[in-house]
Amino acid sequence: MTVTLRRGAAAIASSALLIGGLAACGQNAVSKSSVQSTIKSKLAEKGVSASDVKCEKDLKAEKGATTDCTAKVSGSTQKFKVVVDSVNGKTVNYTIKKG
Repeated sequence: MTVTLRRGAAAIASSALLIGGLAACGQNAVSKSSVQSTIKSKLAEKGVSASDVKCEKDLKAEKGATTDCTAKVSGSTQKFKVVVDSVNGKTVNYTIKKG
């Protein structure tokens, strides 16, 4: 996993490997709670405290699938875009970017 963070939460690029679960609709997906936890932990690894992390939806286990998330960082709401880079079986590789 690689995380790049410049000037607090100014930029976060995180590739993560997660096991996809089954979403409510029956399709393979990474649950939004897992994505939220990853965002919070990746920021914490860089000394940035995030609270109230929320994602719109589960992240489908399909290359190019996206979900938008928000987190409170240093008193302001930051936006994050999560994009699936690749899927290998039940392993989903995705990138988290600020903005």
